[in-house]
This record gives sequence, C-alpha cells and structure tokens, in this order.
Amino acid sequence: MKRLKILIGLLFICLGTFSQTRVDSIRDRLFNPNDRSILVASHRGDWRNACENSLEAIENAIKMGVDIVEVDLARTKDGQLILMHDSKLDRTTTGKGLISEHTLAEIKNLRLRNGCHIKTIYKVPTLEEALLVAKGRVMLNLDKAFDYFDQVYELLEKTGTANVVIMKSNSPAEEVKRTYGKYLNKVIFMPKVNLDEDEALQKLNDYLRILNPVAIEFKFASDSNKLPYKVKDIMSGKSRIWYNTLWDTHAGGHDDDCSLVNPDNGYGYLIDHLGTTILQTDRPAYLIDYLKKRTVKKNMDCDRDWSYLTEENEYHLAESPNFVVEEYFLKGKKNPDSNEDGILVTPDFAAVIDGATSKSDFELDGKKTGRLAMELVLEAIRDFPKDIDAEEAMNRITNRIHSFYVKHNLLADLEEQPGKRFTANGVIYSYVRNEVWQVGDCQCIVGHLYSSNEKPIDAIMANTRSVVNEVALLNGMTMEDLEKKDPGRAFIYPFLQQQAVLQNNPKKGQLYSFPVFDGFPIQMEQVKIFPVGDVREIILSSDGYPHLFSTLRDSECYLMNILDNDPLCMRLYKSTKGIKKGNFSFDDRSYLKIRINR
Repeated sequence: MKRLKILIGLLFICLGTFSQTRVDSIRDRLFNPNDRSILVASHRGDWRNACENSLEAIENAIKMGVDIVEVDLARTKDGQLILMHDSKLDRTTTGKGLISEHTLAEIKNLRLRNGCHIKTIYKVPTLEEALLVAKGRVMLNLDKAFDYFDQVYELLEKTGTANVVIMKSNSPAEEVKRTYGKYLNKVIFMPKVNLDEDEALQKLNDYLRILNPVAIEFKFASDSNKLPYKVKDIMSGKSRIWYNTLWDTHAGGHDDDCSLVNPDNGYGYLIDHLGTTILQTDRPAYLIDYLKKRTVKKNMDCDRDWSYLTEENEYHLAESPNFVVEEYFLKGKKNPDSNEDGILVTPDFAAVIDGATSKSDFELDGKKTGRLAMELVLEAIRDFPKDIDAEEAMNRITNRIHSFYVKHNLLADLEEQPGKRFTANGVIYSYVRNEVWQVGDCQCIVGHLYSSNEKPIDAIMANTRSVVNEVALLNGMTMEDLEKKDPGRAFIYPFLQQQAVLQNNPKKGQLYSFPVFDGFPIQMEQVKIFPVGDVREIILSSDGYPHLFSTLRDSECYLMNILDNDPLCMRLYKSTKGIKKGNFSFDDRSYLKIRINR
C-alpha cells in the first residue's frame, strides 16, 4: 500500500508538471521562426465531436494534442464575454435573437446545440471559464475579440493567462500599434493578410516592420495567385506562416477536403511548398495523425532483409468469398505457443484479437490467461450469425468467457480480483453490417481514419516507467543494467495489477475506465463503431505495432527502428515494458489488411 501511494503521488507530480510546462513548450516553438515543427490549431475546438466553442470541445482538442484552440467571442447585453461565433443565438443554442439583447444569466439558462442542431446538456461558456480550462495546457486563439481587447486583457490579468492567448486582426499595423501598443509585449498579436488583396505585400511588410509578429495568418483563393511563394521567402527567419485549411478558398484548394483525398497535396503542399508551420483545421485528429506519419517516415531506415515476414509468419491464411486478404503477419514476442495475439478470417468476419499479459499464475494446458482469452474470443466470433450487430456480438463474447469461468469454478474469485481475469482487446470487421468494432487498444485504419485507441492510463504508466528508469540512469545504472532489471517496470507493476478495476467498470463517467473482453458486461458507449461505407480496404492490428501504416512493411519498419534504437521502449516509444532478453519484440503483434468485395 505504501508503494502504491508513492506511485500515485508520482503520477500527480508527472501530470502537474505536464500541465505547467505544455504552454511554455508551445510558446518556445511559436517564438522560434526557424523551428520547422508544425503547430496544430483546432477551429472552434473539436466541434465534430462536441459543440463548437464549448468547454468540452476545448478539452477534446487538448486530449488530442492540439497546440492552439481557436474560439470566437461575443458580448452579452450586460457586457460579459462569452464563446460564440454568430451574433445570434439561434444556430448554436436553444435560444433565439441577438446575443447583445440577452444577459449572461439568460444565456446561461440555454443549452448548446451540436452540429446536427440537436439540443445537448452543455451550456454556453464564458471567456473566463475557457481561459481557466486552457491555463497551462493549450494556447487560445481569440477570434472576433479585437474590439474587446481592453476587456479581454482584464480577464487575462485576473486569471493569470496572458501567456495563453493569441489575439488577431487585419487592422493596419499603425492602428494596432497606436491603439493597443501597451499590450503588445504582454499578449501575442497575430495579423491577418488576404493575399488576394491589392495592397497585400505592403500590408505584410508594414506588419513585419512595425509589429515584428511571431506569426501571420494568410489566405488566398487559388493557386493562380503566386504571392504565397513570395511570402515564403519574405517570412523566412522572421515569423511563422499560418494557413487555414477549413475550406478551399482559404488555402488555394489545399484544404481539409483535399487532404482527405490526398494529404500530401493538401497539408503537405502548404508545408513543403508554402512554408507554413501553423495549420488551422476542422479535422485536428486527422492532421495530427498525418504529421506523425510524416515525421516517422522521414526518420525510418527500411533497408533491411524482409524475408522473415514470410518465413516467420505464424498465421495460416484462410480464404473468404467476401474479402481478399492482401497482407497478414502474426508473430509472438517469444514463440508461437505463448503468442497471445490471434487473427481470424471467416466468410463474414475478419478480426485481430490481442490477449492481455497475464497478471495471475493460472494456466490451463500450458496456456496463460491472455492466450485463453484470445482463443475464447475467436471461438465466439466463429459462431456469430452473419447479421449480428455490435451489441449482441459483445454480449456473445462476454458470455463465452463468463461460461468458461463458471465451468472451471473461477467466477467468484475473478469477481473479487479483476486483475486475474482472462482479458483481451480486439478489432472486428463485419461484412454484413459493413462496420469495424473496436474494443480496447487494438488498432484499425478505415479509409482515411486511423484509430489507435490508446488507453490514457497506459500513457500515464508508460511515462512513469520512463521517468523511473531515467532517474535510475542518473543514479548510476547503465542501459545494460536496465535490460537485466527494469526498475521502472517493477515500480509500476503493482498499479498495473490494481488498474484492472477500471476495465469494464460499471460506474458511468469513470475517467480512466476502458472496455475489454473479460467475461463481464461491456459499456457499449465505450465500444467504437466505425461505418466502413464505400471504403474497400481496411487494416486491423494489435498494439504490438507502435504505429500502424497502410502497408505491412512500413508498420514493421517503424517497429524495427524502435527496437534497434530504443529496445527498452522508454524514449522513442514509451511503453509499460521493453524487450525481455531472448524475445523478438516488446509485445506479440498481428497485422491484417483486407480488400472488401462488393
């Protein structure tokens, strides 16, 4: 218990440090015009999954790893600043009429509407509330706020968030300097320049000469405009370039929609050809994933012998009339008999199932609980009726494992000790439903969508293990010592055993709870269901691949680069475990790429 309290204390320290330093890190990058890393700005927060300009949309964006959240300001009848884009309440709330004709109290009695105009439980936030959510965690880009500069600054002083905010306007440089000069060394001001206007270059040069901004936001409607290429040269070494990819006329057609079809011709074009280092998007998760892949591919060494992909493959291909298996690979981290990953292809289903590392001594016929869980899940899927829906599928898998507990007189013990349960994660494709069902941290690519579904608690544990091992190195241990005895893993292991109380936890809204196949009821709201639609190619994988790519070779290449350069998995890729001596990898791995016949 004492050790567990120490671990929990360390976790809070780690989380507190993260929250105190993230904005500082973003600002360091923002203020360095020679830094080529891309800052991601999310338009109106994560409005595709929450109400636009809501606290929830800001929180979602922070969790994604967004650097800047753009929000809009409006002022109420009694002079209070709130987050809202429109001048009227009608589109985004349950109210009607002009914001300027309603008091804050009246607006607080309303409810926000989502993108489908459906009433939600959420309320309109004030700017002060948004500043406190963002404080230390993310930058806020305030739109429609320039006319309220004095009032905004009062709130920044009150909340201690002057370092969080970016103000912006297209007002002439001289006017900005004259009217708000007293704030310009305290709050970031970012000018906006429309490159389709006649005086665009003069306006740009005035901003650089008079204000010396850290970034300038540009827009242009068509590639026929050649000014963006001149801007790249003018801005080099002076200031960061910001483009919006919200729709085509903001960035010459290289927008979010273009990027969904070909991200290299959308986001990549703005980065490589026009020198942008800040992108504001309506698809922050997609952009972040694309940027990760760009960075990874740039640093990968894929010149190696790939014959093992055939020679060491532990999966025996099964045919299906409804889809073609294009690529597949299955390999245990130690040997085939202990491999807890499994692949299944039937006429109507394709699945990758990952049994969780056993936290108990139970074995049956030489198989540990992770292997048994994987096999039980695959057995259940083989018996699925072809038109089964996701909820009934989850119930059948749960019942299959639950019946095993009853048969072997294990149920009472496992009800009391969740850490000993037979546990697996999985990702399943249903041909008839044309859906992918994701439970836990197995991964999938469905068209342009990539979902790794990493559990937040695993990221915390991995970071904690890394911290403990880095401290051990500072105290005299060597990497060779860490390979023999991993103090970070030993430190977090008691909590890894304890965290099982979070899996399939029946308490609604439990912050770190997560779904698994373990013989106990799964909360369906935690199961991710992805409609496949017209997509013809999907990829299913276990988390044995640190990052999933659209080809097996690229996925393997990324993994091999980590295993070569960071075998302890504590720097390039932080995991709760590294490679044990004699093992091939830090985890079992499985990869299945199928083409759907329709």
